[in-house]
Amino acid sequence: MELEQSIARIDSLLPVYTETIEERKVQATNFLGRSPNIEQVDNQIKSWNRYRDFFENFQTTINLFAERNALLRESIEYNEKTWELTYQNAEQKEVPVNLLINVKSVWDNYKEIETIVTDKNTKYLNLQSQVSSQINVIDEVIESLKSLRYSEVYQILYLRNQPLWKTSFKSFRDTVEKEGDESISQNFTAIRTYTRAKENTIYLFVIVVALIFFGTRVLKKNLLKDQSGKVDANLQRAKDIILKDTFLVIFFLVLLSANYIFINTPKLWFDSILFLVLIGAAFLVRPYMTGRFRYVPYLVIAIFILNVAKTYLWLTPIQNRVYLLIQTFVFVGILAYITYPYKVTSKLNLSRFGSLLIRLTPVFYLILVIAFISNVLGYTNLTEVCIKIINQGSELTIIFYAILIIAYGLALGFISNHYRRKIDLSALSRTGLELKVMRAIRIVIMACWLYYFLNLVDLYQPLVSTFDNILSIPYKVGSVTFTLGMIFGFIGILAASFLITGIISFLLDGQEIKLNFITLPKGVPAAISLVIRYFILALGFVLAISALGIDLSKFNLLAGALGLGIGFGLQNVVSNFISGIILVFERPILTGDVVEVNSLLGIVSKIGVRSSRISTYDGSEVVVPNNNLISNDLINWTLSNNIRRNEIWIGASYGSDPNQVLEVLLDVVSENKMVLKNPAPMALFDKFGESALSFRLLFWVYFKNSLKSKSDVSIAIYNRFEELGIEIPLPQRVVRLSKSDQNPDTLSNDFMSGDLPSKNPE
Repeated sequence: MELEQSIARIDSLLPVYTETIEERKVQATNFLGRSPNIEQVDNQIKSWNRYRDFFENFQTTINLFAERNALLRESIEYNEKTWELTYQNAEQKEVPVNLLINVKSVWDNYKEIETIVTDKNTKYLNLQSQVSSQINVIDEVIESLKSLRYSEVYQILYLRNQPLWKTSFKSFRDTVEKEGDESISQNFTAIRTYTRAKENTIYLFVIVVALIFFGTRVLKKNLLKDQSGKVDANLQRAKDIILKDTFLVIFFLVLLSANYIFINTPKLWFDSILFLVLIGAAFLVRPYMTGRFRYVPYLVIAIFILNVAKTYLWLTPIQNRVYLLIQTFVFVGILAYITYPYKVTSKLNLSRFGSLLIRLTPVFYLILVIAFISNVLGYTNLTEVCIKIINQGSELTIIFYAILIIAYGLALGFISNHYRRKIDLSALSRTGLELKVMRAIRIVIMACWLYYFLNLVDLYQPLVSTFDNILSIPYKVGSVTFTLGMIFGFIGILAASFLITGIISFLLDGQEIKLNFITLPKGVPAAISLVIRYFILALGFVLAISALGIDLSKFNLLAGALGLGIGFGLQNVVSNFISGIILVFERPILTGDVVEVNSLLGIVSKIGVRSSRISTYDGSEVVVPNNNLISNDLINWTLSNNIRRNEIWIGASYGSDPNQVLEVLLDVVSENKMVLKNPAPMALFDKFGESALSFRLLFWVYFKNSLKSKSDVSIAIYNRFEELGIEIPLPQRVVRLSKSDQNPDTLSNDFMSGDLPSKNPE
C-alpha cells in the first residue's frame, strides 16, 4: 500500500518536476552566458546534482515496483495458462456443467488480473521512460556546466577581466537576476522538497545520533572509572575533552555526521550546518589557544560569513572584484592582528601546530599579495583561488583541529576501557601506547586534511592522474613484468593485514570480554583472535600475491614440495604448531596462569602457535615448545581458580596442651588478612613425634600471596608461642653407652673433658 502511494505521488509530481527542470534549463542557459565566477558555477553543479538525486530516487522506486509487478505477471500468466488447460481438459472429459462454469469463472478472473497487471506494467514503463528522459536532460546540463567549469576561461592564469584602471565603474550599481536556487526563499523551498525526498536518510541520521550519544557517554564513564594516576599533560587534556565537554563533543559530531549523511543538500542547508560545525569547533579549539590566538576561531567564523554572503548577493563581475578586494584587506587585517609583531610572536612558547602556523605567516602574506595584484591586473581566477585557500583553508584547519582533539579523547577512552580490567597494569607501557595512538591519529587527520585541501584547490584529481600514470609504467626484468603500482599494492596489503591483526590482538588477546548481552570467558577471546588473525594474514597474503599479478595456480608444485618437506624435515615444527592450536582451543593453560612443567615454575606470558613463553620467578624468560606442554605432565596452579592451600608443620613439647595449641593456631591464622575465610583454615593434630607433638595448619590464600602469607603466619605462630610459653622442642636423642671395664663416673668425667677412648684402640 505504501509503495502504491509512492507511485501515485511520483505520478502526480513528475509533471511539476518536469516543468521545473525545463525552467531551470532555460535559466542555466542564460547563466552560461553571464560570465559567472567559479564558485557560482560550482553551486550550479551542486544544484543540478540534487535534481538528479530526486529523479534517481523516483527511478529506484519505480524499478522496484516494476520488478515486483514483472514477477507477479509471470505468476499470473502461469496460473492463467494452467486454468485454460484445465478448462479445455474439463470440456473434453464432459464434466458437470456447474464444475465447468466454476473453472471458467476462475480462468476469467485470472485473465482480468493479467490485464490489470499488464496495464500497470505499461504505466511503470512510461514512468521509467519519463524519468530517464529527465535524467538525460539533467546530465546534459551538468555536462555543459562542467565543460564551462574546466574550460580555458577558468584556468588559473586566464585573463578574465580588464585591469582595474581600464575598467568602467558606471555599471557598479547594476544588479543581476539570480539564476538557479541561490535566493533565500528558493532555498527554503528546496529544503522542504529535499526533506520529503530523504525520509529514509533521516531515519539513518537518527540512528547515527543515538550511536554517537550513547557511545560518547560510555567512553566518559570509562574515563571516570579510570584510576591510572598521574598522566602526561597532553593525555590529560585529551581526556578532559570527553569528561568536561561531553555534550559539546556530541553536538559537534552530530552536525559533522549530518554534513556527510545528507549529500547534495540545498545551499542554505549546507551553509547552515557548516556554520554550526564551525561554532562547535570554535568552542572545542579555543581552550587550546592562548592570548590573541583565542579569538582565531571566531575570526574564522566571521570570514566564513563574509564569504557565504557573496553567494546570495549574486554580484556583477565588477562588484565581485570589489568584494574580493574587501576580503583581501580583511584577511590582511586579521593576519596582522594575530601575528604582529611577527618577531615577538614567532618566539612565543606555542604548540607545534601553533608554531607551524606562525612560521607559515609569510606564506599567507604572499598569497594575499598575489590575490591583490592578480585582482588589479584582471586575473580574477587566480584571485579567487588565493582567497579560497585562505578562507576555506582556515575553515578546514579549525574543523580538523577539533576532530583531532575529539579523536584523542575517544581513543583514550577506548584504551581506558581496555586496560581497566587488567590487574597487572603497567602504567609506563600504557602511556607509551597512548602516545603512539595519538601520533597515529595525528598522521591520519593530517592526511585527511591534505585530501580535502587538494580537492579545495582542484589539485587532487590532477595529482592522482599523474601518480597513476607513474605507477602504471611497466618494467621488465627477464620474463617478469611489473609496475610500481603492483609493488606498492603488495606492500600496502601486507602492511594493512599486519595492522589489522595487531589491532585485533590488542582488543582480544588475554582478555575476558564482558558485554551487556554476553560474557566470553578468559581464553576464548584469544582463540577467536588467533583464528581471525591468521585468516586475515592468509587472505592478505593471497591478495598481495594477486596484486603482483602472479597466477596462484603456479604455486601447486610449491605446495606439493612443501608437503613433502613437512613430512620429512618439519615434523617437530608441525607438531609444535598443532600443539599450539590445541593449547589455544582446549585451553589447559592461559596467559597469566602459574604453571609447573619439567621442574620449571613460572607465569605464562605468551602462548604462540609454535612455542610459549614462561616467566620464572627469578626473572628469566623461558621459551618452551608447545609440544612439551602437551606431551609432558603439566601442573597448572591457577587453571580453575587462583587460590592455593598453604601448609605449615609445627611441633610442641610433650608438656603442652594440644587443645590450646590448636586454638592458638586458628587464632593466629584468622588474624592474617591474606588468609581466605572460605575455605576455612584448619588446625590438625598429626602424630606423636619422637621429640614433639606434631601439628598441621592448613589455610587457603591467593596464589600470589602464598609465600608472603606462609612467612607471616609462621612468624606470628612463633611470637604467640613465646608469649604463652609453649615450647618448640629441638630433636632429642638418648645415647646409651655400655663399657663393662669402666666406671660410669669415670666415663662421665672423661666425656666432659673430651678424653674418650678411641673406637679402635691399639
